[in-house]
Amino acid sequence: MRKITGFEPKEQIPDKVRQLYRGVMELILEGVDIRTLKVSDITRKAGIGKGTAYDYFDTREEIIVSAILHAMVCIQEEVKTELCKRTSFFDQMEYLLEVLEDKMAERECFLHFIHLLTDTSICGLKLQERIREAGQENYTLVTMLRNLIREGMERGELRTDLPIGYLCYAVGSQIVCFMASISFPDIGQITSAELKPYILSQMRENYGRKEWK
Repeated sequence: MRKITGFEPKEQIPDKVRQLYRGVMELILEGVDIRTLKVSDITRKAGIGKGTAYDYFDTREEIIVSAILHAMVCIQEEVKTELCKRTSFFDQMEYLLEVLEDKMAERECFLHFIHLLTDTSICGLKLQERIREAGQENYTLVTMLRNLIREGMERGELRTDLPIGYLCYAVGSQIVCFMASISFPDIGQITSAELKPYILSQMRENYGRKEWK
């Protein structure tokens, strides 16, 4: 049987795999450490037999990585559709922050994904390998952010004297900072609701052209 990667279109995913994905994400939302997550934990949560998981995956790491990748692809598709309805770069950034603030599943999945991209654990290395194998080194979410910035430049909203690559890192780091304020509000002693207008105003001030500030 063909092994699953996590990049498959929704209609090509077997029902049992959907159950496994759902089990992984439910456990993540419950705060379970994926480093200690067992196949039996996932299959129990998914409501299927442990042996069924191995019909599609060779290891627990493959199940976890595929589940996170699939969730990221779904989030990207949903977010991209909504972003198209926003007419300016700064409206799009405000929408992204609202999604991260309001939707726990999306935020937790994104945080785990970012962590695994730079992690040297088995799961982290598997995720990085899977992305390389799929030719997705510039992962779709990174590409989406780059495209939003490029379009903002073309509309005259964003400064053109700054490289797109720099803006990707700069805007991306502010998005991660916002997520940290939601997950760890005591560290910065500021709530996400208080931080959001500062982040948006800084984006306008630092990256916007004068007529768009």
